[in-house]
Amino acid sequence: MTVLGQLALLVAFVTCGYAGFACTVGWRRQHAGLARSGSWAAAAGAVALSVVVGVLVWAFFMKDFRFANVAQYSRRSLPWYYSLSAMWVGQAGSLALWAWMVALAAMASRLGRSNAPDDLRHGALAVLMLYVAFLVGVMVFGADPTAASLAPPADGAGLGPLLQHPAMLAHPPAVFLGYALWAVPFALAVASLISGRLDSAWIRQARPWALLAWSAQGIGILLGAEWAYEELGWGGYWAWDPVENGSLLPWLTGTAMIHGALAWQHRGVLKKTTLLLTVLTFALCNFAAFLTRSGIFGGLHEFSRSPVGWMFLVLLVLLATGAGCGVFWHRDRLGPDRPMAGLASRESLVAMAAMALVLLTVVVWVGTSLGPLSAVLLGRKITVGPPFYHRAATPVAILLLAATGLAPLTRWGGPPRPIERLGILLSLASGAGAAMTAWGLGVRARLGLAVAGLAALAVAALAYSIALDCRPRLGEPFARGLGRVAGSRRRYAGYVMHLAFVSLLVGVVGSSLGSRSHEAALARGEVVEWSGCTIRLADLVQRPMPQEEKLVVEARLEIGRGDRAPVVLRPAQHFHAAARQWTAEVAIDSAWEGDWYAILHHGTAEDSATLTILFNPLVRWIWLSGFAVALGAVLALWPARKPAA
Repeated sequence: MTVLGQLALLVAFVTCGYAGFACTVGWRRQHAGLARSGSWAAAAGAVALSVVVGVLVWAFFMKDFRFANVAQYSRRSLPWYYSLSAMWVGQAGSLALWAWMVALAAMASRLGRSNAPDDLRHGALAVLMLYVAFLVGVMVFGADPTAASLAPPADGAGLGPLLQHPAMLAHPPAVFLGYALWAVPFALAVASLISGRLDSAWIRQARPWALLAWSAQGIGILLGAEWAYEELGWGGYWAWDPVENGSLLPWLTGTAMIHGALAWQHRGVLKKTTLLLTVLTFALCNFAAFLTRSGIFGGLHEFSRSPVGWMFLVLLVLLATGAGCGVFWHRDRLGPDRPMAGLASRESLVAMAAMALVLLTVVVWVGTSLGPLSAVLLGRKITVGPPFYHRAATPVAILLLAATGLAPLTRWGGPPRPIERLGILLSLASGAGAAMTAWGLGVRARLGLAVAGLAALAVAALAYSIALDCRPRLGEPFARGLGRVAGSRRRYAGYVMHLAFVSLLVGVVGSSLGSRSHEAALARGEVVEWSGCTIRLADLVQRPMPQEEKLVVEARLEIGRGDRAPVVLRPAQHFHAAARQWTAEVAIDSAWEGDWYAILHHGTAEDSATLTILFNPLVRWIWLSGFAVALGAVLALWPARKPAA
């Protein structure tokens, strides 16, 4: 099987390279035969990459240690599903997955039904296949996923204990799917710049791909946060780790790009901004690859140091330079069709939100890159921690939440009408009432009061917008109003995604400001009082699990809360014999008001244990935002019903 995998990789390298060349020359020279041969070569390359991925899946599933990749990341005792996830844990396997996804996206964009001009379709395929050829070339010359073991071992090294978590089955593929899908809007933007077709045609083709990419990457980021929350044992879900930041950066600029594309479509403004954001988003996907593969950034899930990361950095510089030159060359043709209609118009809100997102991107990039850059430029490494990000990101997040809340009651091309201004006043009153209610409930932090008020404003504005659409007009039946709401499905899909952001921010701020923790050393049966609750160590047990090659030490905690039934938590420590490593397995009881979270640090032979107990308010609202994003994406991308003939 190693021979088949290596042969398929070489076929992919040749066919994708030829496809990139033939599609590009055929597109620019208007040579139909050459362009057609490039399309067939692109299809052959996608098939070859499918064979490569299929061989890897088979090898990991069967634990074939003749593959160096399998020997490094899998083990006979590893369950098959974690053995499969080990495929994308390593550098080479993740590259194979990424290249395969881009190749499939290229084929889907080429073969799918589309009314895009031929210039855009052929140009986008050429750009996509050049990128696939680059990824395959990186594998061939730098990180071969099908490389054979020099001396196949009897058993593999295995997957790290921290990575044996259900979220790891979906988190990396979702993030890589986002990276792959962002390549399609990028290819369309480049084709638009090169061909000089600078109308909104490329925006119409790029929009569904951008929404898919944004949704997949956003859900992947949330899955990574959930993994950190449940597996790392420190009580949080985001540590501003460089690798985490690497996936966040293109998601932020991608959010700005989607909003800029709306302004271009509806009002013919923000054209240069949208093109630059599209290229920047794709460039930052490659910057994320540089983060994880260069070895100069410290991160928990960083790959080993290799020259592969620097290949992505070179590509990033070329992309940024080329995009800047292209937009500058066409600057006169990319001017706005009409001026902004005023500060209270929807396009002004979109511009403000895009500016805030770019500013937030700069903050995260500076915080991430400061350490390596300072080491090179100053000779000493300067690093920043979460306080820097929190202080810098808070005002930007508040600005975004305000723009998000007011969006349903604004309109393109003009200020709100009187009936919409009434809705804004009522929504502001709702926000003020929510802030006062939060004050009455004991919230004193200004950030908490601001988020409570703005979240209520956003919900009230959306409710008022629905009421406006549903109201009867000139005696028409109420069902006709409901039909208007259904007919505005895509607009309301955007509002659902706005509510996802509100839910995310409520969860982040609530859990950050209201988190409480208590450390205790308890003997079996001992009870302590904390924060109006009773905490009792009911039991402490130790049991071997030979089939999984680990030893488990588990505590049983009972947390009493007045007359309510006690919460039972079972935090544990696992000793993994293969890795010779202890890991903390936290226990979480989740509810809408907050999570009880327990960490067992160690137990003793005298039946006592040292533990940390936390209460993290509103964390479930963070995970709810992921479901809202998925729902919004389905609503936005669901095909419209064709009118009856």
